[in-house]
Amino acid sequence: MAVNEREFKELRRQAEEAKTTRDRAAGQLEAAMARLLDEFGCKTLEEAETLLTKLEAEAATAEADYETEVAKFKETWGGHLTT
Repeated sequence: MAVNEREFKELRRQAEEAKTTRDRAAGQLEAAMARLLDEFGCKTLEEAETLLTKLEAEAATAEADYETEVAKFKETWGGHLTT
């Protein structure tokens, strides 16, 4: 199957567009990885996922502790507060 000039130019344009998209994605990945390293000290996505899991657990514990303390406060001082 022979490719005529118009088809060739279209294929070349598509190839260039794909290369541009690839280069843009590579740059975004590089920037994201640099940010993970700078802000969180993570060198890999696996390290970032592990840190995220740890931070989510810490946040859940802190939220539960907060709710417990709010309940204690309301129990102790709720009758003295005006709304």
